[in-house]
Amino acid sequence: MKRVAPSVTRRSLLAGASGVGLSALAGCSERFWSRAENTGPDQVELTIKTVPADDDAIAATIMSQLRENFQAAGIDATHEPIAEAELYRDVLIDGDYDVFVLKHAGLDEYDALHGLLHSQFVTERGWQNPFQFSDIHADELLDEQRATDRAEREETLTELFNYLLETVPFTVVAYPDRLGGTRETLSVSRPPRRAIEIIDILSQEFEDGPFDRPLELGIYGEALTDRLNPLIVDRNRVQGLMELLYDPLARQSLTDESEPGEPATYSPWLAEEIEWDEESSLTATVTLRSDLHWHDGEPLDADDVDFTFRFLGDTSLGAVDGTIPAPRYRDRQTLIDDSDRIEVLDDRTVVLPFGSTARPAATRILSVPILPQHIWEPLSEVIAERQTRALVHDNEEPVGSGLFELVETSADELVLEPFEDHVLRSSTVPNRPSILEHFSQFEGIRYRIDPNVGAMLDALEDGEIDVTAGAVPPDSAAQLTDADDVSMVTTSTSSFYMVGYNIHHPELGNPNFRQIVSQLIDREYVVSEFFNGFASEPTRSTGLFGYQQYSQDDATLEGTTSTNPISVFPGSDGEIDPERVRQLFTEAGYQYDDDVLLE
Repeated sequence: MKRVAPSVTRRSLLAGASGVGLSALAGCSERFWSRAENTGPDQVELTIKTVPADDDAIAATIMSQLRENFQAAGIDATHEPIAEAELYRDVLIDGDYDVFVLKHAGLDEYDALHGLLHSQFVTERGWQNPFQFSDIHADELLDEQRATDRAEREETLTELFNYLLETVPFTVVAYPDRLGGTRETLSVSRPPRRAIEIIDILSQEFEDGPFDRPLELGIYGEALTDRLNPLIVDRNRVQGLMELLYDPLARQSLTDESEPGEPATYSPWLAEEIEWDEESSLTATVTLRSDLHWHDGEPLDADDVDFTFRFLGDTSLGAVDGTIPAPRYRDRQTLIDDSDRIEVLDDRTVVLPFGSTARPAATRILSVPILPQHIWEPLSEVIAERQTRALVHDNEEPVGSGLFELVETSADELVLEPFEDHVLRSSTVPNRPSILEHFSQFEGIRYRIDPNVGAMLDALEDGEIDVTAGAVPPDSAAQLTDADDVSMVTTSTSSFYMVGYNIHHPELGNPNFRQIVSQLIDREYVVSEFFNGFASEPTRSTGLFGYQQYSQDDATLEGTTSTNPISVFPGSDGEIDPERVRQLFTEAGYQYDDDVLLE
């Protein structure tokens, strides 16, 4: 396997002195002192955390193959299955793991890597750098791609993805198709996950519609209604629900999910108009729609927009030294230039300053849900170290501004009724999103919550739900195709199964080690055997780090990322060749004692 040597630039020299050097030496120095203090080196040990098979059979199966291949490579690998909420807490809040296998919802734009990997977020919670990855060269590239437009940005992104091949803070295993089922009375092209996809179903004209009943959506799982806090990362598992309850300034268009390499397009939502000024530093002047209200009847105005972005950056609102940022949407909040304040011109007008950030990245701020200041400001009270009341609030009766308001929750259902005072329910409102032309064909939304996927599919067959919103695993596809009056629908997605590494682990701190263990999963075999073909494997470096689809105009990205070492599996049919793997570790400076890989 021939590897292309990177060009020697100021960046690569800097990276050699900082990025690879610091992370590699961190692991090597700990290994050195460990050997000095003990009689001899021990076997490399790794614990892999993921959800139980009942929660996600695919994640559990990927973990099983990874563990077996780790063990065959001489690593003492163990598995720790944890309920989904606890796993997210361990990984995203406490950083308590060695290796994890999780399904990520997907990255909406190349700039999403900034929050996932930038060292600015090393001490923060959520999907902000859960790997504890700290690398000066990577930071430089992540910052630069934010500040450049298309042509220069492609060059920076190419260097970034090639550098990630060397440092490997995480790696993608596969991109699953989204499978679902629908009653044939509805014309549904994809299983709904995002709010905009649910709104699309509500806006379609049907032969038997409009219906004098709610749209019935099927989901499954336990404790789905425990906490309805839009800021937390360990409990919100009803996909699309928070987006339905809390409106953003603009919504990403329906077709953008499958093309993350393209500049995202947005439909104005709470905003009636957005004017961009790029003459000196980038700003966006947002004019809100008139007569906006929260679900409790209070007016929604520009002060709520200003509050939302300040609150995401510091939920204590200045009550502590430093900040207590929100675990969700924090990276997007950093798009706002912290050297300048948001300017509220009047009740309907607010100016967002972006400083040196270029417009392709800055547009991501538009999709952040706006929060009511009168509800969340009192929750800024600090109740523990790095903890405010807002971050533990159950939010049992959410007050949002969406087209629907929550009226009932229980262990087996969530009921949303139309918010009749929403301005977008009027067909005469200026600059109304085109997707709402025939909105709404249903009297609200009802989520039916079943204990498992089988019960959800039975409800679909029995006509008790209209469409599945919960993910249908590939091994349940036959139940959909065999059912009467039911159609299976599929679509490719930007979501992915990933393997993440805790850089603080003595061995995982070494990028050479991470690069080898990232090869120890047969991605082609996973797609064909675990997903029954309902997925795609990453091959290019963009795909290995969250971007399977890319713009056809990204010639630079396409031309320089066609080969990589991580996607080359040292074995066949899912099983490694121990001798080939032993050689990889030996060449990286590791030693074996018989079949045991030593620290």
